[in-house]
Amino acid sequence: MSTRRKIQLLLWSYFWLLIFEGALRKWVVPGLSTPLLVIRDPIAIAAVMLGWPYLSRRPWSGWLWWCWGVGGIGFFFALIAGHRDIITAAFGARIWLFHFPLIFLFPAVFSSSDVWRFIKATALVALPMTVLIALQYSLPQSHFVNIAPGGEEGGGFSGALGKFRPPGTFSFTNGLVEFYALAAAGIAAWLLGGPRPLPKWLWLSSASLIVALPVSISRGLLFKYALTGLGAVAASVLAGRQIKQLAYGAVLLGLLALGVSRLPVVQDARTAFEHRWDTATDNEGEGEGVQGVVTKRFSYSTLDSLNEILDYPILGYGLGLGTHFGAQRVTGKRKFAIAEGLWGSLLGELGPILGLVGLAFRVGLAMWLAKLGWACSRRGNTLPLLLGTFAVPLMFMSPTGQPTWLGFVVLGAGLVLAGCKSPTDHNAGAGLRRRSRRRPIVSAQAQTSTRESLPRQ
Repeated sequence: MSTRRKIQLLLWSYFWLLIFEGALRKWVVPGLSTPLLVIRDPIAIAAVMLGWPYLSRRPWSGWLWWCWGVGGIGFFFALIAGHRDIITAAFGARIWLFHFPLIFLFPAVFSSSDVWRFIKATALVALPMTVLIALQYSLPQSHFVNIAPGGEEGGGFSGALGKFRPPGTFSFTNGLVEFYALAAAGIAAWLLGGPRPLPKWLWLSSASLIVALPVSISRGLLFKYALTGLGAVAASVLAGRQIKQLAYGAVLLGLLALGVSRLPVVQDARTAFEHRWDTATDNEGEGEGVQGVVTKRFSYSTLDSLNEILDYPILGYGLGLGTHFGAQRVTGKRKFAIAEGLWGSLLGELGPILGLVGLAFRVGLAMWLAKLGWACSRRGNTLPLLLGTFAVPLMFMSPTGQPTWLGFVVLGAGLVLAGCKSPTDHNAGAGLRRRSRRRPIVSAQAQTSTRESLPRQ
């Protein structure tokens, strides 16, 4: 077996464990709930070690050294001036040293045809996932399907009208929201420019995503669906020849929504969703509605943290302290010891100087992903831009101290980069280096590859 194939299998294992590690913690081996938090770490370490010949190449070698620099220096600062707990420091450093480098392994060993396989897998898993969350929504918290990590009763989270937000196979609801957001971005990309003819299962998966919205009782999922919809419009306009596919997909999705809205579980869940939307939006938006919610969340996660930058120690409180695991080890309490959002957590862990370097990596990579998606769409490849509607906000704002968010940040960014390549090009930097304006990043013919390019299942 070639090295490239071994890395591919490791990354596929990373993907499957991201989706099902919560199920292991709840239903299979609840006694090992805490160790399973890092079940993907050995995979990440093995992939980075095997993938060094790929990672050392341009255009991502600079990103790699940036990761390792922040992780290594942050680990050192934590031991000499921060919390001085080596296990907590290692827990925080592993994000920079082993998980973030995986982002650049995806385009090194996968092409855009492989990205369609990831999308297909996600879309198909959405079918049983929707059945599961419908059961979790309908059944009492004492039921087996609603077990929490560690085997404790009550895995749901406060919703509305006595109903709880279901987490699916994940430990927390944030994993479920990101899973469906990824599936929505992938299905939108398939409708616009994926392999033809469109498979029948794509419509079943689309219906499951529609059902999942009210059943999840999640405002965040609605925001992410809306962002993907806006991305689909932008991608179609930029591509210039996919307006018909957009209109066709929108009409069929509308008909699907009308059909599934008649399901009893959807009708019941819609009432709970609307109640939570009204009450939570009024409270959080402080009378300014949806605009107030968006502004407050963005400001709380970014600008407010910058205003407090001078309050943090120059070398930080220590890498890893911003995670629940690190906070419990150091303070004895499972809470946000520094800040809940990404920016505040990074600045507090690493200090004002190194923290800004770490934030520059996250913001810079998010901007690069957005730029690549825009450029690819102008050349007929709408896949990176649609996946970017999922990956870019995660890279920009999502804290990676929580293992599920970390996994989706890595997966989303990696798939965007791999989606920039042609279906048959497996060269490490293909499609991502600077090219002539006349040379497309990926040809329109490659973007509309046939159904035979995907594995038959």
